[in-house]
Amino acid sequence: MPNARKKKAAKMEDFKKKKLKVGKQKQVPDNFTDTSFKSKSITLPNQSINEDKSHEITTSRNLTLADLVVQLKHYNSGVKKGISALSGLTDLCSSYPHLLVSSLGLVVNGVLKLFVDDDRDVRKATLNFLKDTFVEVDLVELQPFMPLLIIYTCSAMTHIFEDVRLDAVKLMDLWIQIAPEIVVSKFWNRVTGNYMSLLTVDSNSINTQAQNSITGGNGVSTTASVKAAVTKSHLHIHKNKLGLFVSLSNFLKAGLSENDQDNFWFLLNYLDSRHARHAFKSKMSQYNAADESKTVKWDSKIKNAFTPSYSMVASIAPYLSEGAKLATYSHLHLFESSGPKNTSTSTVTTASGGQTATSEINNSEFSAEERLRNIKELIETFQPILVASWLEAAPAVFVSVSSISMSPALELLNQVLRLSLILWRAIVGSEIISDLPKEWLNQHLQQLLKHFTVYFPYGADSFGNRGSKVDDLLQEMNIMLCELTSLFLLARKMQKNSTQIKNKMSNAKLTERQQVKRRKLEKEHEETDIPEWAENVVEHVLGVLGYQSEDGTMTTASSSFRMENLVSLLPAIWGFLNCLEYEESITMFKALLGYYDLCQPNSASKRVALEFITRVYMVQSTPSYNGQFVIRPHTELATLLKGWVLGLPKLLWQLRSNHVETSRSILNIMCDIVKRSDRDIFDLDTLIEAETKLVPFFFVQIARGPILGPFNELPADVQQRALDYVQYLDSKSEKMAVAIEKCKEQHPIGLY
Repeated sequence: MPNARKKKAAKMEDFKKKKLKVGKQKQVPDNFTDTSFKSKSITLPNQSINEDKSHEITTSRNLTLADLVVQLKHYNSGVKKGISALSGLTDLCSSYPHLLVSSLGLVVNGVLKLFVDDDRDVRKATLNFLKDTFVEVDLVELQPFMPLLIIYTCSAMTHIFEDVRLDAVKLMDLWIQIAPEIVVSKFWNRVTGNYMSLLTVDSNSINTQAQNSITGGNGVSTTASVKAAVTKSHLHIHKNKLGLFVSLSNFLKAGLSENDQDNFWFLLNYLDSRHARHAFKSKMSQYNAADESKTVKWDSKIKNAFTPSYSMVASIAPYLSEGAKLATYSHLHLFESSGPKNTSTSTVTTASGGQTATSEINNSEFSAEERLRNIKELIETFQPILVASWLEAAPAVFVSVSSISMSPALELLNQVLRLSLILWRAIVGSEIISDLPKEWLNQHLQQLLKHFTVYFPYGADSFGNRGSKVDDLLQEMNIMLCELTSLFLLARKMQKNSTQIKNKMSNAKLTERQQVKRRKLEKEHEETDIPEWAENVVEHVLGVLGYQSEDGTMTTASSSFRMENLVSLLPAIWGFLNCLEYEESITMFKALLGYYDLCQPNSASKRVALEFITRVYMVQSTPSYNGQFVIRPHTELATLLKGWVLGLPKLLWQLRSNHVETSRSILNIMCDIVKRSDRDIFDLDTLIEAETKLVPFFFVQIARGPILGPFNELPADVQQRALDYVQYLDSKSEKMAVAIEKCKEQHPIGLY
């Protein structure tokens, strides 16, 4: 019986429907025939080395620029960074610069995606290629492609990988070096937000606070929150953070500082209008250069031989001016969007995503005034980061009793001071500080300076040989702190003057009793004394100049204090002259003149000090001058300046023909002084005494015989300025007349 069931089941096996199970493939029938097939193709690419490219520019491997750009997309990083691609492009573009200019669009599109390449060596090779080639390209040629390059760099600055972000910062440094105006005018908000993201690290919490701070919200980044965020990432390593601070410093300097190229840029901030600043700068530039346009040599055979001596002649009639520059047509904005310009108060973008508003994507421009409009919010956002970085690095550098060595921590402290100086220069120079409350200034700048002055003067307590580089860096840090202190005192004085003006306007509506009560309250809350830490800074400046406060004598300045250091210290000196009380400002001016007197006649420091004192005097007579430091007749300051003027003829004799530019500058200022006669701070007796001291410059008769002065050794235009001084004064001096006649006996003098 069982055998019968088995036989029956076996017969029905072929007709039984099998159940399908999930995840199990259907079994293939026994009679199934596999009809699938596989095929392979063989590709035989052309060998570039065998191709005839004699009509094209190629590398040693017979690759054209187009071939190299194609290889930039290769999956193998060795091909992209090796001889085949980036190295080949570098050699080709360096050898044939015109090839790069004519193929900029092709090259730019090829390197854009390499900004975020996964391989570190590829990104490094890309940066080196751009540094070697793009820096030499004319900005007019690069301008159409700069927005694209900057946008891709901004995208790389917000990349998920940190090493890509840090390499993108180096790229941004390159664009700031090549085209700073394009970066700050078109991408100010976007780039600022990216730096915020990199420095504050925690994009979810800190960026929200940063944006609220910029937009005027309640979210404010505190020192504690920033320090907590910094500890969450290894960006707190000094070397990495140093690169970020250097890049941010370059960016903010390009966007917030307009006149830093001039050694005396700080004087221009004390003139009200842009026209007055331009006129003063133009006048001072003529002191050191021969202005031949004022001398007309008529020749009837030459057409348009005379160029009108007017400042706008180059723009009104450029064909009349030999020195007219070629037109660049940048004002036409040929490569920009036709959309509306930015006219609203835009806010800084969120640093988390680096996204911008539609107006910025359309390349809206941000003027200098618009960039300065949010300077207060920038200080509130960046200052906690600067304070946290200082508190983290300063003990490691200054607490040790051993000698200070060059380290990333020391360089980081230098950049913290530099960044702080750029931000506070901008807000004080724009006079925005006048409208801010006193509490805000104390909370931000005074508290910042209290942290900075703990170890001031930097390097004074260390022993051993630190090396010249470390000494120069510490000297630079001391000078920057001096200027920051002068900005604080100046800002406090500006706020005080602004408050007094507002009170005078409101007092008109008060009764006499209410006015007396208000004045009493103001006197109680008035801060007249300089903080103790600020007094130490002022004493340091006086000591650097060689002034001894105990007895009021002068000593020779330290040999380590060079001309470059003096140029850096001048903004601080000018700030102290404008913010200190009258007696203290006299001491500062006396120290400056004493330093000038002790400098060697042919030294660079002497020339810088001479130019600074000249500008201090000349800026006083500018109608739009709004500084606090004013030299009035019959005052101690006027007496000090009188001694300086009487020493100029002796300096002319000492210089002889060794420094013609300095001699020209001295005679120009003397002519400007004598033109004003006794209507200025100098009386007629001083001007005549200066002329008497000027006689040996022409000719002098001594016991051993006659001696010709350096007058005859100088160029004709400089001689003419000396003769102009005598003519303007017109004192009828017989000694001077004899001296000039003796010079005429040798050869013709002057221009006429």
